[in-house]
Amino acid sequence: MGFSESKVTRYFAWLLLTAAVAWLKLGYHEMWKDEWQAWFVAKDMNLSQILRFLYYEGHPALWYLYLKPFTLLASDQVWMLAIAHLLTVAGALYFILVRFRTPMWMGLLFVLSYFVFFEYGIVSRGYALVILFVFWATLHIRDGKPHQITSGIVVFLLCQTEVFGVLMALALTLYLFLTTQDRKSLLTSSWAKGLAAGILVFTICVFPRSSGHIARTHGKTGTLSDLLLNSIQGNLSNTFFPGSTPDTFRYGWTFAGLVLSIAALAGLWYMFRKNRPLLYTMLALVVMMTTFSFVIFPGGIRQWGMSFVFLICMTELLCSINTKPDFRPLVVAAVFSVFALVHGFKAVREDILIPFSNAREAGLFISEKVPVKVPVVALNKFESTPVIGYAGRKFFELPDGKEFSYFRWVDKVYVPTEEEIKLFGKFKGVGGVVIISPKPIDTLRYPSAKAWKSFTSTNFKNENYYLYSLPVK
Repeated sequence: MGFSESKVTRYFAWLLLTAAVAWLKLGYHEMWKDEWQAWFVAKDMNLSQILRFLYYEGHPALWYLYLKPFTLLASDQVWMLAIAHLLTVAGALYFILVRFRTPMWMGLLFVLSYFVFFEYGIVSRGYALVILFVFWATLHIRDGKPHQITSGIVVFLLCQTEVFGVLMALALTLYLFLTTQDRKSLLTSSWAKGLAAGILVFTICVFPRSSGHIARTHGKTGTLSDLLLNSIQGNLSNTFFPGSTPDTFRYGWTFAGLVLSIAALAGLWYMFRKNRPLLYTMLALVVMMTTFSFVIFPGGIRQWGMSFVFLICMTELLCSINTKPDFRPLVVAAVFSVFALVHGFKAVREDILIPFSNAREAGLFISEKVPVKVPVVALNKFESTPVIGYAGRKFFELPDGKEFSYFRWVDKVYVPTEEEIKLFGKFKGVGGVVIISPKPIDTLRYPSAKAWKSFTSTNFKNENYYLYSLPVK
């Protein structure tokens, strides 16, 4: 059985771009704390503990459960985490480059965008699972299969990827509702059952169970108008014209950013103006994303980029519906993608030229220079997690004096005194301990600590580390 030339070309493009992601991921990318956090949660917890821990993470279970088998196989956890993530990326790229009917040139632009290639491809986080399952769900809608059991499973798993997976599932359900004549049958379909079960399980896993949790995770202060405008600009200008204005998360909204946000809305309207169900579905996702940013969590470009991923799905449905080629909507999608492609090229270039953080350098130094019997005390466990990944050993936290690898986002940082660290060292029966800090320590607070090594070279995340030796006796 032979392939047509177009099919062969699509498979070749898929293999080539997957290899490019693998080369950059394994050869240049340095993983930071958000990437290591999920790995350590999966590695150092049993399944029951993982499910109880999700409340602190704010993410559903699928990424952690997916990583669990890989942690059991890991001899080199740096490579194993990268490979585990790469498999999900390969699956997502397979859908868009091989299975989708979107013209190949448009698919290549989508794949080479900042979001698909760098943020969700090279950076090893669970967002690639969102892409994988939303693309799969889109195929089921395109082929008219909402009643298949597989559809229910796919939409259920989509809801277990991220909160954005739930929003996408709801938006796709709106599209089904708008395009299905037998809506009563839709309510009893496998898709509807999978969606209901998916939302229920998602809610049980991650719904905040304390009144202050949302406030602590939102993390942003400002007037309601500023928060709303930031949410609008982040989910429109920064999403569909990335790099054209400063990052909203860091610098807030600007007049130019709001103008570009209006332009993004106009572009989306122009793309889908002749297909109202697609237009309403795309706008519904944007509204839900913006509302989530405004009310729950402001997010950053990696969260906002989920709308760009959803645009890929809507483009696929548009190309599948139109029997006569109409390149005008694709021109708009191409404009969005070119901005994302240029921004992605800058991100990849920076990732190659400078490390993501100094965690790898600090971790390898500890692995080589600090004997295993000498405890390493972290003054900030949040910032120390990526160093643990590269050091291949756990550090200690005070006042508990326990080893740790992962952290809880809502915890406060406890900074021990010098006497507490010395008492800990005596308890461990060692003559001295090593202290790691993300910034220079207060010499008045730690008069006996001696500076040993600092890791302050230029890095993408501005994450530096300082090592000190503290004699115990």
